[in-house]
Amino acid sequence: MQPLSQIDREAWRFINSVSIVTVSVDGVVNAMSAEWCAPVSLKPPLIGVFVGEERFTRPLIERAETFGVSLLAEDQAWIGRVCGRHSGREVNKIAEFNLPVEPARFIDAPLIAGAAAQFECRVLERRVYGSHMLVVGEPLRAVGNPEKRAIAYSRGRFYRLGEEIVG
Repeated sequence: MQPLSQIDREAWRFINSVSIVTVSVDGVVNAMSAEWCAPVSLKPPLIGVFVGEERFTRPLIERAETFGVSLLAEDQAWIGRVCGRHSGREVNKIAEFNLPVEPARFIDAPLIAGAAAQFECRVLERRVYGSHMLVVGEPLRAVGNPEKRAIAYSRGRFYRLGEEIVG
């Protein structure tokens, strides 16, 4: 059996959280939309984020000792669009689009203010898988906002989470 060389767009129906990964290295700060960001382990708690080889964030996170993850809330889809459509190579997204950020406690990078959840992570491991680098981080601090609901992303669109399906 040969591996797939092309993925049928109709098969690619994964649903993901909408995460903004922030990183700061040598005074350069960037915020990147990360479709592929998820828990890796509960014991110990670990978070994994995949960063594409073409991303401005890639050389930064290759050198960073820490990074932030902010799970966007329902009123923050615009942040996901801005950070996904614009590259840090061309524009300082935080300044240009007036992204709501706040300082973190344990890492140099800021976090998205008002997010549904925020994680301050220490880099544990990096490994390249094809076009993406998996960066695994250990949360040094994790804060959820019970008044905010996280949003989902699939196939280029943002969604509110709906009713529970019991069955």
